[in-house]
Amino acid sequence: MLRIRKFKIEVTATDQDFYFECDFKDGLNIIRGDNSSGKSTLINSITYSLGMEEIIGGIGNKVLPYALKDYVEGVDREKHKIINSFVYIELENKKNNKITIRRAIVAKGQDPKLADIIEGPYLSANGNYQVVHTYLHDKGSAQNKQYGFFSYLEDFLELELPYVPTAKGSEAKLYLQTLFSSMIVEQKRGWTDYIANTPYYAIKDVKTKIVEYMLGLDVFENDRERNKINSQLLTLQQDWDELFVAVNLLCKNSILKIEGLSKTALDSFNRDLVNIYKIDGEDHVAVYSYLSQLTEKIEKLVKKETIISDSAPLELVKDYESSRTEFDDLTGIADNVRSELKVAKARLEEYEYTLRGIDEDLAKNKVAKKLRTFGAKSEISLAKDKCPSCHQTVDDSLLLADTLSQPMDVDENIKFLENQKKMVKRYIGGLQKSLEQMDIQRASLEEKIKESRVRTVSLKKDLRSFALVSETDIRVKVSLEIKRDILVRSLDEIEQKLKEFESLKSELVLLRRSLNNIPDERYSVSDVSKIRAMQGVFRKNAEIFGYRSAQIEDIELNKDTLFPFLSGIELREVQTDIKSDSSASDFVRLIWAYLLAIRYVSSEHEGNHPGLLILDEPAQHSMACTSFNQLIKNCASVEGFQTILGASFDESDEVFNDATSGASFHLIRLKEKLLTAN
Repeated sequence: MLRIRKFKIEVTATDQDFYFECDFKDGLNIIRGDNSSGKSTLINSITYSLGMEEIIGGIGNKVLPYALKDYVEGVDREKHKIINSFVYIELENKKNNKITIRRAIVAKGQDPKLADIIEGPYLSANGNYQVVHTYLHDKGSAQNKQYGFFSYLEDFLELELPYVPTAKGSEAKLYLQTLFSSMIVEQKRGWTDYIANTPYYAIKDVKTKIVEYMLGLDVFENDRERNKINSQLLTLQQDWDELFVAVNLLCKNSILKIEGLSKTALDSFNRDLVNIYKIDGEDHVAVYSYLSQLTEKIEKLVKKETIISDSAPLELVKDYESSRTEFDDLTGIADNVRSELKVAKARLEEYEYTLRGIDEDLAKNKVAKKLRTFGAKSEISLAKDKCPSCHQTVDDSLLLADTLSQPMDVDENIKFLENQKKMVKRYIGGLQKSLEQMDIQRASLEEKIKESRVRTVSLKKDLRSFALVSETDIRVKVSLEIKRDILVRSLDEIEQKLKEFESLKSELVLLRRSLNNIPDERYSVSDVSKIRAMQGVFRKNAEIFGYRSAQIEDIELNKDTLFPFLSGIELREVQTDIKSDSSASDFVRLIWAYLLAIRYVSSEHEGNHPGLLILDEPAQHSMACTSFNQLIKNCASVEGFQTILGASFDESDEVFNDATSGASFHLIRLKEKLLTAN
């Protein structure tokens, strides 16, 4: 829920101050002003204060007239040059929490991209309120939870904006500005479409997405979840394919055959039903039986080797034992080096983690500096009473009594953090060099171990000549050991990959179960019910407002776009003779009916519409007064909403009385000039 409670314009000119201030109530608020009285200026200023000026044609104060940024024309026609001008808007959410947004139109040293959020009803009640400096229309203003204006406003309204597909094939947030284009209708171009002036963010079918979100349809979650799961399934199949190829290559290299493994990812995969065979000529032997047979043969030959005759030279035996001891020592040293390497790598990871933390802090402080550059005046919490590195509060008691030092400002924070970053990077650089040296030491040790192993094996072979084993037995044993080692390594790798298959299978089961839980149809049963309800309310509204260009019962909300269609064509103002034509005023009646239907159905069916509508000169194209009266009565009669309607009523009391007859409303009557001198 969003309610505007108060609005204020403050202008400081060279020789005089000017202002405008008004209250807004629940229900219908009518801003009545003659032409050139500033009615549209007021509505555009409200839009600007909400950060939604893209809806009225641009970003920043260029969308506002000269009377708010260049000079104020007094009642005596004298021009007063503007020095500073600000807008204030007091908002309330459904929890009755209130904030006041203060935004500069023109102010020395303050950029319009800065919006100060006063966390309290600043315009209504004096108080010591906290001020949060936020920025808008700049990178991160919709994502930065701490300082992004649109992110703050989204949280204040308790909205969870979905991510939707873009025209580029990626995803983007359904930004708050797009939603407000269905809530704010400005006078010039706002009455040209059901939802006009939607800012361009390359969102695919953005207007349909707006309606779907406002109605609270399940389609967002369903679509996103379906796309996410399908993407995960595709990735899973690719992983499965890679595993399948890898397993079959291992089998081919080891002359093995595998059965029970499918190339297609199956949720019926069972490791216990996968069998591996050793191809031995024309025979297929279960691989683990074959491995047992190999091991038995090797063990028999090893026993023969251990029996050394008494004729072996003593010196040869000593050389073998010395070489074996050297080999064991080198292996122990290498193990220690590997352990040190592991510790050093862990320390490197810690430093890299610290570096990432410093980078995050730098980013936060640079945002704070950006806010200050835009004109934020008060101290930033990042630089006040906190250590910029560890974020712990610095208690005054930790400082000496006569210490005169002050907490660091943002520039000092940034400088400090950049120095910290340089220091940590130096540590990382030094550690990387140490790792390189240790890696060289490890490689050198492994080379020595290799040489020692060759020498030890050679001496052992010499001793074998005195053993009670034949050369043939030795050759057979070596051949069997090689076969066994290759087979064991292959089987270890295959078993590891079969475990990965099991993991993928479990993931596949969960993904398919989740996919099956998503309705096949784009819209859920609940969604269809809401769309039907909206169609009914839309038709009823159109009839009440006096739509006559087509049979109302033949108008349907298109299931793909959710916009009104007749005979397969979208209903709009088209100057031809086809059946779907509407006159200019009738098309405006459809826009009334449509926007009010969205709001009403959203409220009745727990949707996401904030309940606010701002309509500037809705009685377009010489609209019949009876139709305008029905619109006003509709806005006034339905509880739980707020409508701000600006109109000149043809500068006639009679027209005003006829148009508002039978309606309860809060009137804001503008004077000849919007701004009044203090």
